[in-house]
Amino acid sequence: MNAFRSLLARIESLSERSGKTASWLVLALTASVAYEVFMRYALDAPTIWSFDVSYMLGGSVYVLGLAYVLRNKENVRVDIITAHFRPKLKLIIDLLFTLVFFFPVVLAILVVSVRTTVHSWAIRELASYTIWYPPIYPLRTVVSVALLLLLLQGLATFARDLLMLIERKES
Repeated sequence: MNAFRSLLARIESLSERSGKTASWLVLALTASVAYEVFMRYALDAPTIWSFDVSYMLGGSVYVLGLAYVLRNKENVRVDIITAHFRPKLKLIIDLLFTLVFFFPVVLAILVVSVRTTVHSWAIRELASYTIWYPPIYPLRTVVSVALLLLLLQGLATFARDLLMLIERKES
């Protein structure tokens, strides 16, 4: 059981680190946008790369933060109904909804993302939103890795909730 709890702790540590990485990317995103604003409005010399860098960094921040948010239970929850339930019933509902909704949805999106990423690397896909045409496969890779981290964190959260439910039954 200690080895299992150690594995859960490692997964949660990975989620924490992905969230911290995402927070540092916000600084790069801010610097990129600030540079573009300065170049465009102060020097009347807009860049051709700013838009691409912005959505790539912004997308990376978003997906890399998903596992962190789940790990720290900071996701938005509308619990109008379950707010009045006992903690044990809330746990059961969380476990059920995780099995029925979370795992199938995240797994399906992950499978599609990995296929898209593999194809993108195979053809060395370029973004075609601007005239810069940067490679898009690194962003696709980040999305696939982040979804894998989200799935792992979902497994860890599910396991912790299940352990908590079992411990409640024993006491």
